[in-house]
Amino acid sequence: MKVSLAVSIFILLIAALFGVPNHQRLTTIRLSHAKLVATAAQLGVSVDPSTPEDSVRVTKRERENKEADAKLAAAEFIAFAKEIEAMEKNGSPPDQAQQKRIVEIMDRMMSLDSAQLKSLIAEVRAAKDLKDETRQNLISFWTMTLSNDHPQAALALFTESSDLFEENGMTSHVISSSLAKWAKEDPLAAAEWVKKNSAKFPDLVTYEAQRGLISGTAAHDPKLAFKLINELGIKESRQSINSIILATKTPEERTTTLAALREHLATLPDEKTKNELSGDAMRWFANNIAGSGFEAGTKWIAESDFTPVELESFARGLQNSVKSEDSGKWIEWLGEKLPPKKADENINSLVSNWTRSDYQAAGQWLSTAAAGPAKNSAIRGYAETVAEYEPATATQWALTLPVGKDRDETLKNIYENWPKDDATAKEAFKRQHGIK
Repeated sequence: MKVSLAVSIFILLIAALFGVPNHQRLTTIRLSHAKLVATAAQLGVSVDPSTPEDSVRVTKRERENKEADAKLAAAEFIAFAKEIEAMEKNGSPPDQAQQKRIVEIMDRMMSLDSAQLKSLIAEVRAAKDLKDETRQNLISFWTMTLSNDHPQAALALFTESSDLFEENGMTSHVISSSLAKWAKEDPLAAAEWVKKNSAKFPDLVTYEAQRGLISGTAAHDPKLAFKLINELGIKESRQSINSIILATKTPEERTTTLAALREHLATLPDEKTKNELSGDAMRWFANNIAGSGFEAGTKWIAESDFTPVELESFARGLQNSVKSEDSGKWIEWLGEKLPPKKADENINSLVSNWTRSDYQAAGQWLSTAAAGPAKNSAIRGYAETVAEYEPATATQWALTLPVGKDRDETLKNIYENWPKDDATAKEAFKRQHGIK
């Protein structure tokens, strides 16, 4: 669906006017609102935890005033939306005064609490003189705003007004985000919402939405997150498991999640599925942990009692994820921890990727690395990769390998990777090293 000028202006002009990302502007507005709430508390208006829908405890008269304010804001908002529609029809961009009004309206809208936003959305929905496209896009925009701080209220709106969201491209993302936020606070309630609404609204409660629930739950209870994969009958369990692992931030969280993963896999009846999911999960753990550095990563591995199969899967996940400055250490670790053939395969791939991203660092490490099988595997990966642009350097490294099969295969791969625009030198290389 094409996003109308009405919403495009509201979203994009803020960044253009202030020279900052839209989310930064919205954050500033929310901080201002938080300061107002704090000031109100100092004046004796206290927060009421029993009514999370309201920012503060208010009297009936105050609530009526808030409702009236929301209706007035909605009326002004709708009137301005009509002006934008007219501008769109005439093909004229907003002038400076209108741009200023856009920001003022945004500031005012962002100061509304969840109850007021719901009232505003109801008023926009009832505005029959707005175009359907404008109404739908504006409701979607404010539902996104509501979902940031009040995900439960936003999800209620989706079910109450599902017809307005069926063709909106952002709906799945917003529902997923709302479920993730709600699940961090109350995963069982969020899961119940999914169970209740999946059959009613299959176009809204998509796989992406279910994954948001799993991700939010995993932040505090990975065991429950794995359980929900089964309870909800999520077919794409592979990516759900990825979401659970990505939610881990500390060694303790990784340990808890690894234990929950092993327990979950033990319940699966199909050995092939179990092995595939285990392999994927260990590679995702490697991707997750590589950013924490070599020392922290290997410490966690040593404490996790990996099986040989888990260790081999984990090693494959390191190939594309380790930091350049840690690559040499990981190469040596792989040479020590894996069987020779597996170590050779993984080191070769890791060095190949390292060479593509930082060939100078990889070459410098090779020049100082201790002789041995790990270095030989690294030389092969480096030479075969650098041959694409520096075949002479690749050849020098290949000739440091012991005479035999590995050296011959490396020279052959250098020949096959030789720069295409240097055919004469390529043929001379072939004759010199007896490549068939």
